[in-house]
Amino acid sequence: MLASDDANPAFVGAKDPDAALVVEFFIHPVQNNFQSSKQGRPIFDDVIYVKINVPGLKEMEWIMPARSDHQARFPRQWAHFKNKTEGDAREVGTPLKEWPMLTRSQAEEFRGIKFFTVESIANASDANINNLGMIGGMSPYALREKARAFLQSAKDTALPQHQAEELAKRDAEISMLKEQFAQLAASIKAPPQANSLPSSSLATPEPPRGTATPAAAAPKKRGPGRPSKAELAARKAQQEATGP
Repeated sequence: MLASDDANPAFVGAKDPDAALVVEFFIHPVQNNFQSSKQGRPIFDDVIYVKINVPGLKEMEWIMPARSDHQARFPRQWAHFKNKTEGDAREVGTPLKEWPMLTRSQAEEFRGIKFFTVESIANASDANINNLGMIGGMSPYALREKARAFLQSAKDTALPQHQAEELAKRDAEISMLKEQFAQLAASIKAPPQANSLPSSSLATPEPPRGTATPAAAAPKKRGPGRPSKAELAARKAQQEATGP
């Protein structure tokens, strides 16, 4: 850092620029989509967020998941957050504010006595359930039974719903693969058709040089038996010439 930087202790009148910021660490529930689909009910994970404001500038606000460098950069605000939330039994499950049985104000009352999720009520012992009193608008035991029924109903419908979503995802993937295969097949040209042979190739091939050409077939000789008409006429002419 340069000697003129405000945060440099070597600079006269150095000060921490982060001291002017308003910083708050807080818990923000983030829905777990995979578990929500699997369980058939909204499932949230508690995630630590940080909010940073510049005093006097409403538009200058940053909200993001807290990182380790945020904790090191704002140690005082981080220590305050840890002291405030120390001992909170944060749970992964369905937040009470997502349960239709309770109003938002009732859910906040439950949070005040460390009940954060529907599961925490459903699994509460008889000794712990007595601490609820009538916060939920009914006896704590009846509320616990309703919490158990809610979780069981969600469990019964979760598997078919999750399977249907997985099947829909598989069908979409198969459809995409079929489309890609069709495009690939269309891009491949059909092999060229074999051309018809020229007429000259259909003629009888000439024998190679040095090969004797077969002679024309000689007329067949007449077999023994009755003489031909020409022979009979020759014989008659010879008899007339020589006399009897």
